[in-house]
Amino acid sequence: MNNKPVLINITYAGQSGNWFTNIDISSDDNTIRRLCEEAVRGGEVPGVFSNIPGNAFANFVIDRFNENGTNTQTRIVVRPKVPFG
Repeated sequence: MNNKPVLINITYAGQSGNWFTNIDISSDDNTIRRLCEEAVRGGEVPGVFSNIPGNAFANFVIDRFNENGTNTQTRIVVRPKVPFG
């Protein structure tokens, strides 16, 4: 495993919250969606209500950002798809 500290910003139904956690940065998008759903349901993401439906993030986009142009991912954004990208 390649667990690293990562800040994950989650946007859901007009709410937004940050979750700082250690995850394997090579995790696939579905794993990240599942972990985020568990964190929100567990009340670990301030700013996002925990009563979300199952598979709430199934069609969400996972954006990954690297630290200062390096290959070290330090931020992930979980957001709904929008018409323009």
